[in-house]
Amino acid sequence: MMRQAESPAAPGDRLGDAISRLDVLERLAATAGSRALATEAHELRARVAGGRFFVACVGQFKRGKSTLLNALVGQQVLPTGVVPVTTVLTLVRHGPTLGARVRFSDGREMDVDPAVLSDYVTETRNPGNEKGLAAVEVEVPSDLLASGMCLVDTPGLGSVFAANSATTQAFVPHIDAALVVLGSDPPISGDELALIESIGKQVAEMLLVLNKSDRVADADSQEAAAFTARTIARRLDRNVERIFRVSAAERLAGRVTRDWADLLAALTGLAGRSGAVLEAAAERGAARIRRELLREIGEQRDALLRPIGESERRLDALRRAIAEAELASRELSARLQVEHVALSQRFAAARHAFLQRAVPDARQELAAIIRATPAHRGPATRAAAMHAALVIAERRVIEWTDQVEPDAEAIYGATMSRFVEMANDFIRRISPDVSSALTIEVDDICAEQHFRDPARFFFTSLLTLTDPGLWRWLLDCVRSHRSQIASSTRHASQYLEHLMASNSTRVANDLSSRVAESQRRLEFEIRQRLSTLLASAERALDRARAQQAAGAEAVRAELARLDDLRGRVQRLALAAAHARDEVADGQVSEGGRA
Repeated sequence: MMRQAESPAAPGDRLGDAISRLDVLERLAATAGSRALATEAHELRARVAGGRFFVACVGQFKRGKSTLLNALVGQQVLPTGVVPVTTVLTLVRHGPTLGARVRFSDGREMDVDPAVLSDYVTETRNPGNEKGLAAVEVEVPSDLLASGMCLVDTPGLGSVFAANSATTQAFVPHIDAALVVLGSDPPISGDELALIESIGKQVAEMLLVLNKSDRVADADSQEAAAFTARTIARRLDRNVERIFRVSAAERLAGRVTRDWADLLAALTGLAGRSGAVLEAAAERGAARIRRELLREIGEQRDALLRPIGESERRLDALRRAIAEAELASRELSARLQVEHVALSQRFAAARHAFLQRAVPDARQELAAIIRATPAHRGPATRAAAMHAALVIAERRVIEWTDQVEPDAEAIYGATMSRFVEMANDFIRRISPDVSSALTIEVDDICAEQHFRDPARFFFTSLLTLTDPGLWRWLLDCVRSHRSQIASSTRHASQYLEHLMASNSTRVANDLSSRVAESQRRLEFEIRQRLSTLLASAERALDRARAQQAAGAEAVRAELARLDDLRGRVQRLALAAAHARDEVADGQVSEGGRA
């Protein structure tokens, strides 16, 4: 009799194993002296064991994220407003009654009345998070959250408050699933596209929502959704199955419209897969903590092997370089703002020249097409004229866009190259003193000759302008052909001019916003890189001082301890890899039997 192959661990057992590995990882981090990593492992283990998984609501500021979450839980619990509101992460979880708690960065916690949440989470009453909050938790008796799903309201990207965007970027590694809230005009920003790409690399569960769909014509909303789906699919190199077009404001007003029921069904389905989501969250978080812990151990070893004076000189040089980089960055940012205004003016001038040149030619082309159109009775002549105007306007605007894009990129490349070269000077100054154990790449940041973000312009048809109205439609039914041609030509010419003016403005605005987004993200990446180097070097130096002061034997003992710790972390990584292989083998086996 053939021996039956051993079955892979059941999903519940796999989750239990993942929780056990997080427990071990917490102890290893504590033994290594990394309190931050030990705390992170502890918190991740606690929420996975408690069945809580994070669905982060992310997107550009003023997309209506807070309003959407209020609509999902069925009551107005999060502040909303006409200016960027959310400044700190706000966790909405299930609870028997409505309640709220604020957590401060120093570890303090305080229960507050949900009615006064705006005192803590809004830019107006807590500007720049000056109150020092780490997060806010809100408990709501919502059926949607009963499974353990936690909705996380994040500060919007791209607002004038840079700290808000940084808070959201820092939370990305902790996201288990994403609810990406987009708009119709513009449908997707460069910051949003970059965030979606970052999230898409680590989570499979991502729901895309086109909010405020009640504010645009249905045809424009559909066009925006299709454009957004194509853009994201190209960026992620994977199919985008669905974009939910909803209006959170309508839902709060008691109306279920558009795709709201489908969005709720998708979230409910996600809750039903919570075990798999939590297992993936545990393994992903553990892998990140292991990498950071190995980096920390490596830096501690290197600091022990170097003379203290050399480590202190490295640290002083790093601090000076960062201080210089920060000063230069502020100075250059101010200069770039001036250049950005000049770029916007050049784009506007290019648009004006295009309209002056192209509109008269387009009108002549339209008139010729209308005259050559076979005679129709009634409103058909006007409909044909409006369609011709749409085709002509779209072709001419797209042709102009293709012409202006290379010129805009050339101007952008020259501007950003000056900034990148200065950044490279700082990186090259620092790199000889950076320990290889940090495993942070400090190679030159590539000078950018092209926009970091693809064009987000899409041609808007302005279909509401094509409606002839009741009286004009009735007159079309009785006009002579000659009168019909004249009236249709006037109407279509006005429509043509509106199309070209509106869409060329959208092209110029898109070029200008992509310059600003590229500059902002590049500055953020450089600051983040330098601050990571500094924090790691400071921790390692503090520990090395204490060990070297205790003598050579203490240093040898500490090196042996660090080597043992590194080996244990590596073995833990091998155990996790083995568990993943077992799951993969089991899935292949199940597929073969099926």
